[in-house]
Amino acid sequence: MTSARVAAEGRRSAALRESQVSPRESIRSRLRLVDRTAPERRRIGLIAAVGGVVVVLFAIAAAQTLIISEQAHIDRVTTRIGEAETRAEHLRVELAQLQSPQNVTALATTKLGMIPAPTPVYLQPKGTDDARAGEMPPAPTPTTVPKAKTSPSTVAKATTPTTAASAAAKR
Repeated sequence: MTSARVAAEGRRSAALRESQVSPRESIRSRLRLVDRTAPERRRIGLIAAVGGVVVVLFAIAAAQTLIISEQAHIDRVTTRIGEAETRAEHLRVELAQLQSPQNVTALATTKLGMIPAPTPVYLQPKGTDDARAGEMPPAPTPTTVPKAKTSPSTVAKATTPTTAASAAAKR
C-alpha cells in the first residue's frame, strides 16, 4: 500500500466515524463531568456558618446576662455602702454629743449622784514624783488567815460524837 492509498482510507474511515456518531453522542462529547459533592459542600458550609452565627449570638446574650447580673450585684453593694456611710455619720454625731462636757456633767449629776465642786482642785506634781514613778508599790498584806491543813484522821476525829461534844465545850 502506498501512502496515497493509506491517506485516502484514513479519510474515509474518519468520515464514516463522523457519520456514525449520533446526535446524542455529539451532545455527550460537549458535556463535562461535574463533581456532585460541590453543592453538598456549599450547603454544609452554609449550615456551619449559620450555626456559628447562632453560637456567637448565644455567647453574646450570655455575656450580656452575666454583665447585667453583676451590675445588679454592684448596685446592691453600692446601696449598702451608702447606708453604712449614713449610719456611720449618725454614730459620729451621737458619739460627739455623748462625749460633750455638758452631757458628761449631766449624766454624772443625774445617774451617778455626783455634785459639782464649788472650786476646782488642781493637782500639782512634786519634784520627787518623777524619781518615784519607776518604783514598784509594796505588796498588799493579806487580810484573810489561811486555813490549817487537815488530814483525814483529824477530820474523822472531829466528827465523832465525843470529840464534837468536847470541842463544843471548849468553845
